[in-house]
Amino acid sequence: MWRRRVRREWSFFRAVVAHRGLSFAALFGLLLIGGWSFQVLEPELGHSLPRAMFMTWSLMFGEAPEAFPRSIVLQAMFFLVPLLGVTIFLEAIVEISSMLRDRTKGEEEWCKIMAGSMRGHVVLVGLGRLGWRIYTILTRLGHEVVVIERSADAPFLEDVRRDGSPIFIGDARREQWLVDANVKEARSIVIASDDDLANLEIALDARRLNPKVHVVMRMFDPNMAEKVREGFQIHTALSASSIAAPAFATASIDRSIESCLVIDDEIIVSQRWTVDADSELDGRTVGELAAQRAIGVLERRTKSGERRFFPGPDTKLAPGDELVVQGTLTTLVGRRN
Repeated sequence: MWRRRVRREWSFFRAVVAHRGLSFAALFGLLLIGGWSFQVLEPELGHSLPRAMFMTWSLMFGEAPEAFPRSIVLQAMFFLVPLLGVTIFLEAIVEISSMLRDRTKGEEEWCKIMAGSMRGHVVLVGLGRLGWRIYTILTRLGHEVVVIERSADAPFLEDVRRDGSPIFIGDARREQWLVDANVKEARSIVIASDDDLANLEIALDARRLNPKVHVVMRMFDPNMAEKVREGFQIHTALSASSIAAPAFATASIDRSIESCLVIDDEIIVSQRWTVDADSELDGRTVGELAAQRAIGVLERRTKSGERRFFPGPDTKLAPGDELVVQGTLTTLVGRRN
């Protein structure tokens, strides 16, 4: 988290410098020309260039560095340099202060800088409810994420900004947004918007920019998802109905089912069990459960409240233990104890 915030602040600073680069260049040019003028027009005083530039710097703030000179050019500088200096400074201060108060003004620039420095990150297109959940899981796992969201009114934009991740507001079908998100160096792109055709177009653009990028794409039409996966060689094309249908169906069968997934047309479910005294589970080990009934134990919570994920095969089950077990639907349902 702190690394992302440090990178964000550094990127913002670079964006400010880039945005006001002309002002900084003008300021340095004024110091250089003024210093050179003091050196050339007052050779008898033997000014070094740093000292002469410092004299110009003082003059910019209305402080006379020496007595009024005899050279007409230096006399003109005594009147003009303060005006030029104040103009440059005030313009820069007002602009930078405005950017500090409202970072969204320079957001695109510093996000571009930040994304450009990333390697092996994930590009997430779409920040709806699904996109936000994907984002929170990825960041919790320690992955850097660059977000592209079409709507400036998306509800989770401020959460991403506070988290320090770069975010671009625009339609990812415009290829430049993928370039700005540095998809060329990304490990994968997750396309989670609610437009199937737009998702496909974005996926193909991403593959053209980076043939090695891993593409995970959301599709509402399950038939189209399968055809896209095979025809366009998209690594993962997931339809909402194909994911949700097994979950709804299994939830209607048994309320103790926590989650499910489909592997090679086989429904795998996770279910909560409680070990009762003198039941079939009482005194058996996790390894015996796996070997004899093809059931894995994902979590064990003892009666005292001790919790452990993936307990070892020698762990002996006792009355009052709460388990989260995993197996095929036909193995688990109706055979709890």
